[in-house]
Amino acid sequence: MNTDDLNAEIARNGLTKPQLAKKIGVSKKCLYSRLKGETSFKQEEIQKIASILGLNEEKIMNIFFAELVSQRKLK
Repeated sequence: MNTDDLNAEIARNGLTKPQLAKKIGVSKKCLYSRLKGETSFKQEEIQKIASILGLNEEKIMNIFFAELVSQRKLK
């Protein structure tokens, strides 16, 4: 996951992380855990975040699936 890009998108949309957590229906603790990579975002959370932040498919892939994309390019 590309946390820096996600944080930038949150800021560009004038939101704080606690505000985003509330909008997607998770606790602040849960969101921070996901941002640290301790737990993974669920598909429905990714969809909500993408909708709230106005992310296109490319941005979604770059933010949430960055590691998977990088690994595929290496093979």
